[in-house]
Amino acid sequence: MGDSEIKEEIKEQNEPQKKAENAAKKKGVFQNMKAEFKRIVWPDKNTVVKESTAVIVVTIILAVLIALLDFVIKTGLDKILQIG
Repeated sequence: MGDSEIKEEIKEQNEPQKKAENAAKKKGVFQNMKAEFKRIVWPDKNTVVKESTAVIVVTIILAVLIALLDFVIKTGLDKILQIG
């Protein structure tokens, strides 16, 4: 038997063991994920509504501020360019 034949035989013998180990690892990962999902504390409906409303209001306020700044800067640049 050559060296490559021995390596191939050893590889074939270890293959089922590796497949079993990989399956066990995958199963362990999903069990850990399931355990983590059980620990999640989901917010109640009132909390979701309040936080969503806050996000929407802040987004609208920032949009208005950015639009005002854009208008002021554009107007200022137009006046500067007309003078020059």
